[in-house]
Amino acid sequence: MSLGRNFAAMLFWQVGSYLVPLATFPYLTRTLGPSQFGVVSYVIALTVYGTAWTEWGFNLSGPRMAAQSRQDLAGLNELVWSIVGAKAFLCVISSAVLFAVVHFDREMGGLGAAVWIGWLSVVANVFTFNWLLQGLERFTLFATIALVGRFATLPLTLWLVTSPSDVNAAVGIQSVASLIVALGSMLVAYQQGLLAAPRFCWRCIRTRVAESTDMFISTASISLFSATNAVILGSISGPYQVGLYVAADKLKTVGNMVPAQINTVLYPRIASCFSQQGPHDVRTAAKLTALGLLATAATTGIGLIACLSLSDVLTRIVLGRNFVAAAPILNLLCVSTFFGNLAYFLGLQVLVPFGASARRARAMLAAGVFNVLLASLLVPRFGAHGAAFAYLAAEVALFGIYTIWIVRTPEMRAHLMQLKTF
Repeated sequence: MSLGRNFAAMLFWQVGSYLVPLATFPYLTRTLGPSQFGVVSYVIALTVYGTAWTEWGFNLSGPRMAAQSRQDLAGLNELVWSIVGAKAFLCVISSAVLFAVVHFDREMGGLGAAVWIGWLSVVANVFTFNWLLQGLERFTLFATIALVGRFATLPLTLWLVTSPSDVNAAVGIQSVASLIVALGSMLVAYQQGLLAAPRFCWRCIRTRVAESTDMFISTASISLFSATNAVILGSISGPYQVGLYVAADKLKTVGNMVPAQINTVLYPRIASCFSQQGPHDVRTAAKLTALGLLATAATTGIGLIACLSLSDVLTRIVLGRNFVAAAPILNLLCVSTFFGNLAYFLGLQVLVPFGASARRARAMLAAGVFNVLLASLLVPRFGAHGAAFAYLAAEVALFGIYTIWIVRTPEMRAHLMQLKTF
């Protein structure tokens, strides 16, 4: 399986994934306006919490375990259904919590059916097998399924969202895309012979949950950087500030397409090399890690320069004149992406393979809490600008912590320094 082909497939998926938003995103900002777009963003931010809880880090631990079990079909089948069982159990818990919150929280209840419509994407996540396809390096299949779900939102958005009152439709379209991806990934996994008869056992489910706890803490901490800031803004500063922040964040994400796929493509290959532990495998893992880090820094840097140069133009053209105040927010978020990409790569490709996943999880949680605390202090006075600055400060802190750990750990430092011998 060629890394170049895998990277091309994932880059094609990433580009395709943002071609639709480039059409629907400006349409939604103009049709809904900042406040109603902020309501949609607030609801989607809530579903991020449910998805993070239901995922329980399986989006990262799953591909690694699948890569290690690719030659054992019986073990792979047990892995698949134990993860599905764990995610279903966690989904039931999160749904019960949401029901209680909606029942007792007046503001949440005021969002009406939008919350439950959005929650369908959390349910769909239980039966999404993207982690399996990634772990087995079936990136072309994964990309195809994801693009079908993404492109389905384009005609639905233009057809169903025509006024600021169509908030439920805007949220529902995102859930439909998630359901399409879930169904498509199940069908493809079955056709590829990756799914056999379901086998569930509580012992296996408990084992999977325990094995992925560190990854869950890490991925849940990411929501403390992104989704939580939108929730804080919605609770303190109102939908307009949420709209500015989320709009800027989506533009920032477009510029981050290439660096994100470098990490995604290299992760299962590096994990597979480390699991075999042969001299050639370890050396290959070191080469991929070092080159991947350099590529991440270079591509992120190019995106950052473009963002800082064109932020005013981008916000006017893409978002509309009502969103011109999002330009400085976009600048802060783009700078934070440079540090965030490097930190995420080092944590996933260096700390995790060297058995420091728990340490990584604690650092991410601490940085996430720092972001929440700083945002809570800055948002009341500075709104979306304060949330963006809190995000930047947390990413810088996390990158600094990872760098210090790696420099002070001889094995990790030597692993990265092997680039000099290539």
